[in-house]
Amino acid sequence: MRNTLMKVLSSAALLSAIAVPAVSAETATTPFSDIAGSYAKDAINELVEKGIVNGKGNGKFDPTGRIERQDFAIILAKALGLDVSSTPKSPTFSDVPSDSYAYASVEAAVKAGLIKGQGNGTFGTGSNLSRQDMAVLFVRALGVDAQGKGSILKFSDASSISDYAKDAVAVAVGLGLFNGGTDGKFDPKGGAAREEVALVASRFFDAKEIIDSQTPPSQPDPAPTTPVEPAKPATPTPPATSVPSSSGGSSNSGGGSNGNNGGSTPSQPETSAPAVELVSSSPLNIGDPILFRSSKEGDVYVVPYAATPTSKTDLESLDDRFKSSVLYANQVTEMQTSSLTAGEYKVYFVDQDGRMSAPSDKIVLQVKDEKGLTIARVNQGSSILLGESGFVLRDTISQELGQEIDQEPNQELDLLESRDINDLIQVKQNGGTLHISYNTDSHRFEVIANGIPLAEIEIQPTPESSVSVNPTEDGIQISPGGGTTESTEASLRFTLYSYTEKEERGMKLDQVDLPVHFDLAPSITEVTYQDGIFKVMVDQELYQDVNSIKAEICYSSSGNFDSTDVVNISQFEVPTPEQGSKQFTIVLGTSQTPPNQGGKFQLKIRGLKDSTGNISSEKKFFVTIPDGNSNTAPNPDPTNTSEGE
Repeated sequence: MRNTLMKVLSSAALLSAIAVPAVSAETATTPFSDIAGSYAKDAINELVEKGIVNGKGNGKFDPTGRIERQDFAIILAKALGLDVSSTPKSPTFSDVPSDSYAYASVEAAVKAGLIKGQGNGTFGTGSNLSRQDMAVLFVRALGVDAQGKGSILKFSDASSISDYAKDAVAVAVGLGLFNGGTDGKFDPKGGAAREEVALVASRFFDAKEIIDSQTPPSQPDPAPTTPVEPAKPATPTPPATSVPSSSGGSSNSGGGSNGNNGGSTPSQPETSAPAVELVSSSPLNIGDPILFRSSKEGDVYVVPYAATPTSKTDLESLDDRFKSSVLYANQVTEMQTSSLTAGEYKVYFVDQDGRMSAPSDKIVLQVKDEKGLTIARVNQGSSILLGESGFVLRDTISQELGQEIDQEPNQELDLLESRDINDLIQVKQNGGTLHISYNTDSHRFEVIANGIPLAEIEIQPTPESSVSVNPTEDGIQISPGGGTTESTEASLRFTLYSYTEKEERGMKLDQVDLPVHFDLAPSITEVTYQDGIFKVMVDQELYQDVNSIKAEICYSSSGNFDSTDVVNISQFEVPTPEQGSKQFTIVLGTSQTPPNQGGKFQLKIRGLKDSTGNISSEKKFFVTIPDGNSNTAPNPDPTNTSEGE
């Protein structure tokens, strides 16, 4: 047990403040191409090795995708090694029939007492697993008594946690399985992402190991106590039921509060759990005391936030520098931090009877020199315009640092395909702006001052954001997720951490979110024709390469393009539009201009390129020439304008 906790108290855990993964970032083989930027990468790899989670095919894990209830039942059954070989003759739930791929796992979890359904004979197949339900199921699987623990919840949205889940959520948070958001909320009914499930499952294994190690072996039932003979009333055995409240000769007469003399019953001991409350505000500089208030006298322990002690024995195995005595209840007490290292911590209190409190809120200890580092948008209204092809976020060549990008002449990344991180966010210290540089070896952004890295920046999509983030040799590839439209809301989170030379994560210093606006490829809004020239109007400004717009033109005098009179027009010119223009022209060769007999043109146009690098696919348009007037054709055929892809 001591080794397990001291492992959590190692310098790596103190700096990272997350549960120690079973698979290290240096040795893990990543089977998926989309988890490099996931905060749960190590946990995903661990569960893959254990055969508990799988990908979505094509080398993808889909870390930010939601997980449905029946799929979580499969994970739970695998994690606990439940017996899925024997299933009942008839299904427990109407929406999990015997031919469902999740039937055996759901029924195994029902048999183990973990799953109870939604109360109407259904399980909820197809519904996203909520965070509060995930907490309930994991706490049940741990076999921890959660009754009454919900009263300690301090989330600002604690009232929105369902009554059946409050106790389990409190225990899950206390065991370190879950954290709340930076806004102080738990988001109980929010859908659990696949990467979050993997991380909580990994922490579940750590908690289970500690709990199992503290569970005493089962003992045989004690032999029944021999009843006292009626002939000896001087020493009667108190009945198991409540003690009578009356008088002479009753079990309440006689002895004092701590004795068992005569027929007296000792007074009931104090059984209420102690409580501890932080008075200090987080973060604190190392050397500043942690101020707290406890409800009783006893001992207080400061524990790394990733640790999951479950008993006084666990806490007593800690080094003395993590312990302090409380001499007075309900008064502010100090605990010194000068011997601690930077990281995230929580406080437990143990009263004189050995009862342990729930953990306090998180408190962050930081190095004084790092306090001045902040991260913010370059401009208050800064945002990211993300096209269909995405872009690479990098840093430009820095003359101050003498850095050069190892590229052939004139082969730098196109402006439409890359952005400079220093144009989007800025890191300041003591009022000065520091340079952000991309380390091509570690694939991390570093904050540089006088040629020395001071901090690192992690980039992740915020929850519910359909954006993928993947490191490359040149920078971080930012791409839109599936199903995005121009009205889809998303943002990227830039988190500033203290610098570490190894792969482990440093201490969190600051963060900022940038809104992401999705941009689709340009669309043609109108095509007109006059005197051998088509004028094409577009809904966005164009940024074209030379000859990048492709067109195919046909003419039919009858207007029927299934007939034999269709003529393919091969002599025409598409001048490259002026950058930023919303229109371009197509000029027919003199010999290709049709006579004054009406008819119709068919145009197929593709390759329009906008400011974010989106390139349009092929669209088909028809332009009618009124009979006897070849000079004007003001609009495309309104019934066919949007025909095609």
